[in-house]
Amino acid sequence: MASVVTASPPRTRRQRKQDQVADHLSATAYRLFEDHGYDAVSMEQVADVADVAKATLYKYFPVKEALIAHRFRLDIATGMAVRAQALLAHQTFDSRMRYLLRESAAWHSERRAYLPHYIRYLTSTQRSEGRNPASVNTCSDSRQILAGMFSAAQQSGEIRADPAAEQLAMNFEYLLFAAIHAWLAEPEPDLAQRFLGAFELVMYGVAVAPGATVSKSGKTPIGSS
Repeated sequence: MASVVTASPPRTRRQRKQDQVADHLSATAYRLFEDHGYDAVSMEQVADVADVAKATLYKYFPVKEALIAHRFRLDIATGMAVRAQALLAHQTFDSRMRYLLRESAAWHSERRAYLPHYIRYLTSTQRSEGRNPASVNTCSDSRQILAGMFSAAQQSGEIRADPAAEQLAMNFEYLLFAAIHAWLAEPEPDLAQRFLGAFELVMYGVAVAPGATVSKSGKTPIGSS
């Protein structure tokens, strides 16, 4: 199976230094959020505890939500590295995606308090970069991961070769964000079920998924496979 994670290009010395500063600021902020609550922590407090000038903090993170987004990007990268072998152990695209979605649901559930702020940041980024939709993913690596998985499945002949993997990933990502929105408003069914339901919609459309159980009302339970 082809790799589902795209290797990042080498970073220059200057970029590595910038990464270190950004990581330090985000880690400091996240500790403060965990200790005092997100709303109670100001950008000024983050700068003070991180021992940097406020101008430096705002240069890297113009809004507080960006600190969360950066932390989540690091979490996603670390999580994918930790789960790489387990992911590759699954022999089919369907199995790999279901495994990843369950893991992702657990990750999101542990960070439920931060998700409204994270989603607000992603939404604002989409609006500000609306002239170039392809650049929206700059604050989240999830679409690249999904695109890699769809591309690998296309190469193995498990799914259609069209549309492009990047387009499939973007559409699926929107469905997953919709599932998160719905779950934040109403926790039942749980997020794993909602994610799996979104996946089944992508894989099977409105048709009944192979092997799925249909209730007397004619509805297939979310995440029933």
